[in-house]
Amino acid sequence: MKKRWIGLALAAAVAAASTASVGAAGLEGAEAPDFVLRSVTGENLRLSEYRGEVVMLSFWASWCGDCRSQLEELGRMRERYRDAGVELLAISLDQSLRQAEEGAASLGSTYPVLHDAGGAVGRLYQVERMPLMVLIDRAGKVREVFQGHRRGQEQQYLERVQALLRE
Repeated sequence: MKKRWIGLALAAAVAAASTASVGAAGLEGAEAPDFVLRSVTGENLRLSEYRGEVVMLSFWASWCGDCRSQLEELGRMRERYRDAGVELLAISLDQSLRQAEEGAASLGSTYPVLHDAGGAVGRLYQVERMPLMVLIDRAGKVREVFQGHRRGQEQQYLERVQALLRE
C-alpha cells in the first residue's frame, strides 16, 4: 500500500510540474489576449488594432541583455517586413516608465515601446522569464511562443514570420 501511495504522489507531482511549467507556451493556438498599454511616446495602443498584421510581442526589461539582443534582431526584421504587414510591439516590464523610455532610446527603437506599469499584461501572457516573444498571426491567434533568446536566433524568427506572411 505504501509503494502505491508513493507512486501516486510521484505521478501527481510530475503532472503538477508539467502543467506549471507550460507558462506562455500554453497560449499557442488561442486568441491572443487583448490589452491596452501606454507607449513611451504617450499614446495608448490596443493589440486588437493590429488585427490583419503579423505581430511580434516582445516582453523585455532594460536591464536584460538577452532582451536587448532579441529586440535588435526583431527590430531589423520589423523594418524589413513592415510594408508586408509585420509589427513589433516591445512591452517593457521595467518598474518605471523612465527606465522603459531610457531603454527604448538606447536601442534606437523605431517600433512602439509600451510600458506594462503594473505587470498586468505580463501576467496575462504568463511571462515567467525574459525575453519572451509571442508571435501572433493576422487573425489574432498566438502561433508560437519563444522563451529566452540566443544570438543568431533571428533565422528561426524570420522563417516563422515569413510562413505567416504567406498564409
